[in-house]
Amino acid sequence: MRRVSDSLRPAAAALRLTVVEGDLRGLMLAWFAVNAGKWAFLVTSLVMAYAAGGAEGVGLLSVARFLAPTIVAPFVGLPTVRWRPEAVLRTVNAVRAVAIAVAIVVVGANLPIELLYVVAALEAGIGAFSRPLHMALLPAVARTPGQLVAANVGSSAAEGLGTFVGPALASVLLVVSGPIAATVAVLAIYVGGVAAIARLEIPAVGRSNGSARAALGQMSAGVRALARFPGPRWVILDFGFQTIVRGLLTVLVVLASIELLRMGEAGVGTLNAALGLGGIVGALAAVALAGRERLTPAFILALAGWGAPIALIGLVVHPVAALAAMFAVGISNSLLDVAGLTLIQRLTPNESRVSVLGLFDSVANGGVAIGGIVAAVLVAALGTQGALIATGAILPTVALVTWPLLRQVDEGGPAGARRVELLRGEALFAPLSLATVEHLAARLVPATFDDGAWLIREGDRGVEYLLIDTGTVHVSRGGQNLRTLGPGAGIGEIALLHDVPRTASVLAVGPVTAFSLDRDAFLEAVTGHAGSHAAATTRARERLEADREGTDLH
Repeated sequence: MRRVSDSLRPAAAALRLTVVEGDLRGLMLAWFAVNAGKWAFLVTSLVMAYAAGGAEGVGLLSVARFLAPTIVAPFVGLPTVRWRPEAVLRTVNAVRAVAIAVAIVVVGANLPIELLYVVAALEAGIGAFSRPLHMALLPAVARTPGQLVAANVGSSAAEGLGTFVGPALASVLLVVSGPIAATVAVLAIYVGGVAAIARLEIPAVGRSNGSARAALGQMSAGVRALARFPGPRWVILDFGFQTIVRGLLTVLVVLASIELLRMGEAGVGTLNAALGLGGIVGALAAVALAGRERLTPAFILALAGWGAPIALIGLVVHPVAALAAMFAVGISNSLLDVAGLTLIQRLTPNESRVSVLGLFDSVANGGVAIGGIVAAVLVAALGTQGALIATGAILPTVALVTWPLLRQVDEGGPAGARRVELLRGEALFAPLSLATVEHLAARLVPATFDDGAWLIREGDRGVEYLLIDTGTVHVSRGGQNLRTLGPGAGIGEIALLHDVPRTASVLAVGPVTAFSLDRDAFLEAVTGHAGSHAAATTRARERLEADREGTDLH
């Protein structure tokens, strides 16, 4: 029992920091608003589509709602070439609110249902930017891998809570006040989401220069990353099948509630609320993933667990069984999202993350659209019960097939664990976000020095910062030895920060291996973060004072 408690303690601490830290908290609140509003609008529009056109109307709405983001998602990285990701996210959420305002006019004026399909497609299309930007911003705010997992847990909890609150609220308002009130509630939720990140500002490190060439590179970055790295490729493939099943379930829940389970229109929201409630419980369980070295087994089990309960709805035709099955799917959904998205974030290079996540959303939305189309065909061929059973068998089969491929993936990521460890151990870089540290790790260049070789010569121009990996060096000024440094020590910050010639010489005592970080990358990262800049300035001042006094400062 004590071992379990000890293993969960770091995860719980990271999760607490996620809730307390202002930027992460704002992202969580905005993510909750996006999901609550999206699902409330989905339930409201599904009920109206069914009233207008039955199963065909529901299928048409599903296609309209999920086809647009499928087309848009591969291009979500383009605005980040010119504008900061957090500014793009604010704008996206604001535009979604405007789309809902238009939907209120369509519903209130009793305009043709086809116009609601168009508005739903527009809202979902602009919404394609939300998840990739949110998920790409998390590593830019989180400082450690454990905190990144905790941030993904918080995001999953916010998504689960939104998935529960949104449909539940829509169901109540549909019964009590009708679709206009439900749509007004969606607008209020979206406005709150915009307010949550109104002051979010993240240091820009490694951002593109805004040129046309950079824009073209951003468009192809995701494809190139997936071609090069098998880990995110297989994870996204599995997510693709999961979203096809989600698309099938979106339609089947409506038919099961109204025709099979006799729960009525309100049952659509109730079943989706059970999914959201399970997501909350699953997010709490996912905290344990922060202490795991490998996330692939949890991802595969969650994938199988996402699909199998759906078959139960068809096998045991009872509202209680259906609610329990949706609850179980919600638990698996949170575990799948936390494990899978963390794998994608860790296995994808920093510069390609937004584009890869954009492709992920394209696959996800395309899968839901395919599922929505196939659902009507499946129901016609097998009936609602048969369609539910067949749908539930898909993901366990996919999990069995892809497990041998994923178990071979190195979860250490492309940046290199040793480089990240060295950077994180240096006080100058300790305050930086995980994304920034990984960006710097990718910029490090290995360097070797023989015994008696000069790493730095006094009076030379400073062009790089050095991190010692192995070996020992002597630091001297004017021939006088000042200090001895070993593995993990950083040297060269004074000349870079103050734009002056090297103030001391550094000599290898025995063979030395190190990593070199170029001047521009060092200054961009250190001066762009208040905590890092303060640590670097303090270090430089202390070393200069020690050098003047002839003190041996280790």
